[in-house]
Amino acid sequence: MRKTLSVFLAAILIMACTPRNSLMQYSEGDVGISTLVEFGTIVSVRRIHIRGEQSGTGAAIGGLSGAATGSVIGSGQGNTAAIIGGAAVGIAAGMLTEKLIKDRDGIEYTVTKENGVTLTIAQNVVGDEPILNTGQRVMVQSSGSYQRVIPADQLPTQINRPKGIKVVD
Repeated sequence: MRKTLSVFLAAILIMACTPRNSLMQYSEGDVGISTLVEFGTIVSVRRIHIRGEQSGTGAAIGGLSGAATGSVIGSGQGNTAAIIGGAAVGIAAGMLTEKLIKDRDGIEYTVTKENGVTLTIAQNVVGDEPILNTGQRVMVQSSGSYQRVIPADQLPTQINRPKGIKVVD
């Protein structure tokens, strides 16, 4: 039973530590949210390391798992010491595990937009996603403080002005 609980808690930790959006992936919270799109050209691509932030989930799950494991050891004061010791070891192991899961590689894109403004955006890279190239035409999607770079090669470079709706009284 305790082993099942530990496996369940570890699965929750892994799901909680999944990185945010990448090039080809949207999170559930992004669906239906509008984003401002600006076009630009990548002027630099650099591999980076993204240091994950501790959420406390790893420590909590590790502490609970360690305490549960320690509870089967000894009796009386020995049992109490085993629970406390198990919790302490579990907290440390959970924090380390969360850090290992959340730390990841990424890409920093430097993009010069059509208006001449140049910016950098750090972005997750998931699995075998393609890395965009210097000189490539891209869209910079902005929604609040979140931005990402997406290829725009497949989009036209010129279109007719969209037909509007005329409001009359």
